[in-house]
Amino acid sequence: MTTVSRLTALALMLALAACQTLQRDLGRDSRQALASWSLEGRLGYRSGNDGGSASFHWVQKNPDAGRIHFSGPMGFGSARLEWSPERARLEHGGDTVGAQSPSMLAWRLTGLILPVEQLRYWVRGLAAPQPAATRRKENDGRLSQLRQAGWQLTFDRYQNVTGLQLPHRIKAEQGDQRFTLLIQSWQPVP
Repeated sequence: MTTVSRLTALALMLALAACQTLQRDLGRDSRQALASWSLEGRLGYRSGNDGGSASFHWVQKNPDAGRIHFSGPMGFGSARLEWSPERARLEHGGDTVGAQSPSMLAWRLTGLILPVEQLRYWVRGLAAPQPAATRRKENDGRLSQLRQAGWQLTFDRYQNVTGLQLPHRIKAEQGDQRFTLLIQSWQPVP
């Protein structure tokens, strides 16, 4: 092999490596830019000796406002959790309750401290900006494990959604509290 051939081969390998790195960074940036979406799936949870499961439909309108409709055999029928920067509200069984955060209302509903504020990042395969996090990624740049806000998360399945690799299953554990999100349908919303 001539020196020119070796240099050409080396240049080609470096260009391919740069493209892979750029693709990983663009995927992360695209997931961060995904601020509005609709997703459907199943939630299973356990808190101490109590637990349950439900179907959910989550609509994230913008980075700070969203709603989750829960339905199924959770023992409470159906419920709707909404939040914005100004308020958080839970509608359940004909009653409406307000609180400072959606996580507080999710706890009231399930007995599980469901970190809704961080979940909006986690469902996109990202760590939330706060608090600090420890991440483990696969070779392709996808998040495989995350420790944040006292939770240990495992991202063991992903799905292709309009060219983005987004989580399909997330398992989370914090002490005696556990939940699994199985995201069955993703729809980016313009």
